[in-house]
Order: sequence, then C-alpha cells, then structure tokens
Amino acid sequence: MAEGTGTGTETPAVSTATTTPITAEQLAAVKPVLQQQMLVDKAEASHAAAKLDQAADNGKLTLDEDAADALIKAVEHARDQVMDLWKRTSDQLATPLQFGQNPVAMAISARFSELAVGEDSGAAKALLDLFKVLDDISAALNKNRENARNADEEAKQGFNKAGGSW
Repeated sequence: MAEGTGTGTETPAVSTATTTPITAEQLAAVKPVLQQQMLVDKAEASHAAAKLDQAADNGKLTLDEDAADALIKAVEHARDQVMDLWKRTSDQLATPLQFGQNPVAMAISARFSELAVGEDSGAAKALLDLFKVLDDISAALNKNRENARNADEEAKQGFNKAGGSW
C-alpha cells in the first residue's frame, strides 16, 4: 500500500530507467571531475576520522560500553566488506581488456586499466583508502572503549579504597 493513500489498491511504481554504455571519450571527459570528487570525499572522511581520533584521545568521546561495542562491530564489518571487495575485484580490475591488438585498442585498454587500478586515482586505490579510513575509525573507537574501561576500573578501585562497595 502506498503511504498516505489508505486504499490499499495502489500499484507500486515501476522504474523504466535504462543504462547506456559510456564511451571512452565520455569517460575521459568526466574523469577529472570524478577524480576531484574522490579526493574531496577522501579528505572529508580522513578529516572526520582524525577528529574522532582526537576526541577519543582527549576523552571527549563518550559512549557506554554496549554502544561502543555495537559501533565498533558495525565499523569493522564495513571495513572488512571493503577489504573483501578489494580482494575480489582488484585482479579483475587489473585484467587488460581485449579490444584487439591494434594501437588504438591497446591504448583504450591501458586507459581503462589506469582508471581501474591507477596508483593515484584508480578504483582499487579508492577502496584501499576507504579501508584505511574505516580502520582508523575502528582504532579510535577501540581506544575510547579501553579508556572508558580504565576510567571505570580506577573509579571502582578508588571507591573500594574509600570503604565503599561497587
């Protein structure tokens, strides 16, 4: 049933979108824009991870233990999925395309390979960069959880020394 109508007889919307193959010229035209956006996204993610790490170091990041465990588990799961995707696809991405043995076909194949696994801008590099950001976030969250555990233990010991019971 579509939301807000209440009749229960509505038909779900059907997408009629189609995909059109992209040409090498079109890909070459948009590559600088895509590379720039990837660099911006990477910088923003790295900055966010650094702020999270700094907050954990300064004791300003506070999560209860269950919340921290759930968040760490989610981040590590995402990190592991990115690594799994990288492992499954990096060899495939590096496989030269077989357009033929003429100079034009070989140049196109090399260009697509650079887009896929290029050292500075390839898809495989982007996956590894994302893995690194998620790994940094996981480390900061783990550090925060450990700091919280240590603070709780110190408070417990201090309370017990003062004659109380925890």
